[in-house]
Amino acid sequence: MVRRFALVTVLLAATLSIVWSAIAAPQVLPRLRLAPGFGLQDPTGETVSSDSLRGSTLVVTFGPAQCDERCRAWGRTVATALPRDLSPEQFQLVWIVTSPATPADLAALEGQLPAAPLPWRVLGTDDARQLELVLAGFRVPRVVSAAGSLPDPILIIVDPAGIVRAEYRVSPQPQVIAQDLAALKKEIRESRGLRRYLYEAAHLFTCNVGGL
Repeated sequence: MVRRFALVTVLLAATLSIVWSAIAAPQVLPRLRLAPGFGLQDPTGETVSSDSLRGSTLVVTFGPAQCDERCRAWGRTVATALPRDLSPEQFQLVWIVTSPATPADLAALEGQLPAAPLPWRVLGTDDARQLELVLAGFRVPRVVSAAGSLPDPILIIVDPAGIVRAEYRVSPQPQVIAQDLAALKKEIRESRGLRRYLYEAAHLFTCNVGGL
């Protein structure tokens, strides 16, 4: 009788714990994978590594060095999708050039990109092999056309620890981007002390649901 009561108590406690976690768990973005490491140049010729960008949330997109109308349209889409209240101390907007480019090419592109809530950080390299590794690491899709192999628009969010937390392979809806960035910002701010375990439980729940 005592054993049965103890078993019922344990099962009830476990059920209540699961229900509480599902209700009280904060919204989180899934941890998809590690972002690839890289060392690329900026328009001044300085090398910018993925390690040097740690500590900031990165909004990363990709495009050619010679910005045509398709490129400018995608830049406007990204700029429009971003919330207006992003802090440059916490967020960085990165444009990785998808063809070999010199610092002069990067500087020219930087002046062509549309105004955005954050300053554009244009990065690239004239080393074709190195560039291919970076694009493969970010899983940038390609579209083959008469002009050759071109990158398909993609937007990626990388958290301050270097983990990919979201990717959008269609034109992002501004409200979705705003919600996702707000959720990540809140997690970074609040996942300390005891609340860290609540966020870890939320990630575990998200992973389990995603695997079903």
